[in-house]
Amino acid sequence: MPDKQHYDAIIIGSGQAGMPLSTAFVKSGRKTAMVERAHVGGTCINTGCTPTKTMIASARVAYLARFASDYGVRISPASIDMARVRQRKRDMVASFREGDEHRIVDGGVDLIMGEAAFTGPKSLRVQTKSGETLEMEADTIFIDTGTRPGSPRIEGLASVRYYDSTSIMELDVVPIHLLVLGGGYIGLEFAQMFRRFGSEVTIINRGKHLLSKEDTDVADAVAGIVKEDGIEVLFEAE
Repeated sequence: MPDKQHYDAIIIGSGQAGMPLSTAFVKSGRKTAMVERAHVGGTCINTGCTPTKTMIASARVAYLARFASDYGVRISPASIDMARVRQRKRDMVASFREGDEHRIVDGGVDLIMGEAAFTGPKSLRVQTKSGETLEMEADTIFIDTGTRPGSPRIEGLASVRYYDSTSIMELDVVPIHLLVLGGGYIGLEFAQMFRRFGSEVTIINRGKHLLSKEDTDVADAVAGIVKEDGIEVLFEAE
């Protein structure tokens, strides 16, 4: 087995907490490594804020184009090139991801692309993307592995094709009719987005109100906006 590489700190995952933590350690004089299995940047850059807000911007342009005549502006009927929307999203993600990679490496952190597994309380084995096996140890190891979508326990769901908040952003066509299970923040975000792209959208909401963590007056105001957009909401439904 290869000799163990010793660090003062190792961070597993390169999310929004890991990057500033790693560079702060280096600035304080501690030898630091970061191990990332897939993509630098974590949930926010790769599957959360950055891609969704990029696509929402495209949906808003489609919305404004559709109502341009109300403002005295005449344009041809708007059409959606979903493959181009997706590519714009991918380009934005890649730009942010590369920026984070440069900040990590330029900050003096050893960035290792691979999958880490614990071999002891303070030791790791990393299978790198290039096929190497690295043995590493550190006085302190941090886990910053982020989040991923969870599938609800709904009978029959596993036997059908469905999308989650990550996979739906890879569509290259606009769905004719989109069913959104749940009226939380993420569900509403995609419901309005695809409605503005041109899909018929139905939200299936278990409770009496959207956004169950918000005050009722806020939830009701959001429901009014959703209705104005032409989105159907089925309340107290499963």
